[in-house]
Amino acid sequence: MKAKRLAGDARGATAVEFALLAPVFLLLLCGIVEVGRLLWAKQVLTEVAYSAARCAAIGAGCKTAAEVQSFAATRAIGWGLKLDAQRVSYTASTTCDGNAGNAQVALRYAFASPITGLIPGLAGDLEARGCFPRLN
Repeated sequence: MKAKRLAGDARGATAVEFALLAPVFLLLLCGIVEVGRLLWAKQVLTEVAYSAARCAAIGAGCKTAAEVQSFAATRAIGWGLKLDAQRVSYTASTTCDGNAGNAQVALRYAFASPITGLIPGLAGDLEARGCFPRLN
């Protein structure tokens, strides 16, 4: 008799369902947040690379490779990313997308995430490249 009564009792079913689904939901939520951070960081790096290439091309305070690196690192800090200036490479005159005579800045940023090990696509460095035609 006790087994029949226990089988028909639905109390606690919600707690069991929540216990089964909560980890999946939280992992999905954290994954969405981290992918958003990844896309934001990539966009910031692209903007920083383009701005640094523009600064180098027009010669406004970015005449040497060290000045371009410093400009890029400072610009990234303004957006909230700590970019190592040593990971900024500058080419004074190169061909970008079929156009010759461009200043090019390429960046590498080590993207760190608490769930990097769980989602293989989040591991590693982010790269960005910016080109701007030289005006002088």
